[in-house]
Amino acid sequence: MPFINDKLEYYAADRKRKELEAAERMQDTDVVADTSFKRIETRYRFHVEEVMKRLRNKIFGQEKVLQSLENMLKIVRADIADPDKPLHIGLFLGPTGVGKTEIVRVLAEALYGNREAFCRVDMNTLSLDHYAAALTGAPPGYVGSKEGSTILDKEKIEGSYSKPGIVLFDELEKASPQVIQTLLNIFDNGVMTIASGEEKIDFRNSLIFMTSNLGAREIQSYANNRLGFVLKSITHYLNPRYWKIRNNESFLETIIKRKLESTFRPEFINRIDDIVIFNWLSEQILFEIIDVLTEQLNRRILRFNCRLELLDSAKNFLVKKGFDKQYGARALKRAFRQYVQLQLAELLMEHSPQQGFVRYVSRGAGNRIEINGNKEEIPMPQSV
Repeated sequence: MPFINDKLEYYAADRKRKELEAAERMQDTDVVADTSFKRIETRYRFHVEEVMKRLRNKIFGQEKVLQSLENMLKIVRADIADPDKPLHIGLFLGPTGVGKTEIVRVLAEALYGNREAFCRVDMNTLSLDHYAAALTGAPPGYVGSKEGSTILDKEKIEGSYSKPGIVLFDELEKASPQVIQTLLNIFDNGVMTIASGEEKIDFRNSLIFMTSNLGAREIQSYANNRLGFVLKSITHYLNPRYWKIRNNESFLETIIKRKLESTFRPEFINRIDDIVIFNWLSEQILFEIIDVLTEQLNRRILRFNCRLELLDSAKNFLVKKGFDKQYGARALKRAFRQYVQLQLAELLMEHSPQQGFVRYVSRGAGNRIEINGNKEEIPMPQSV
């Protein structure tokens, strides 16, 4: 195919010419001040600032976690990570419903424009030792060994030349010891060989995230009855080292890390680049989450030529019904679905607006939420 070959030669020559011109400019230019320093271009084509802006618009009350992600992205963007290992190995700990899985979805959306552009493995499906074959494929002599099948998505894990792949191992504590050993090998070498020996999955261009609810019960017990929890802990942990709290660690962080050390072997923990603990969602943070849920709903109902607004009384009602430290944002989402989405769906089914723009206003009233609509002389918005 001469045409394609000519094109490839042209692009290669053009790229080489640009590299030579850039090298000449660097030789002729003296850097006299920090203000004259330009951004170093690497093979990665994403901007840390834009990614973090999207993350901060979707993830609330977890500034420590976001700062950790920002630091990681700077290292990856500069392309100075160890080339023989995964770009990053992170472990997210903390209560359920605080955004541990959601933050990976938003990161995938920021990098690829798709919330599902990452390989997710639910570790509770790998709770038995022989389930490790689901990762590495069936060993020789077993059914399916020649196919070399695996639940891992090679394309999403390896990413591309300009963007890192993303893989999430969800609920890590539920995986069998054999599966954990397989992960240990990946962390060491950055490459996993399928049992058939005919294929390899390369993790050296991957961001690996793991989530765990380790210590969640202890945290909830502490929240419900602090005195009783402390007395129980004193009788359980007689070793003084359990009460040696480091300078920058809170009591709850120490509880979680002790639980982590008792669950996984030191050599596994030692290969994790960053261990971050998510905070509980405070009551004030829930108001910001309600605004995000409302915005998402408004995007879905644009085709009905209408928009929903929640008054402060409705937001207060939802926070009252949906504030639960034990279940985090999931309790709020259930309340939003029950008291807002259901009523709005009934209104749309009864008289869906075809002409004109309808503005639905939601307000709290006693033990329920009222939604009323009125037509307005304004054009339908293009975006919300």
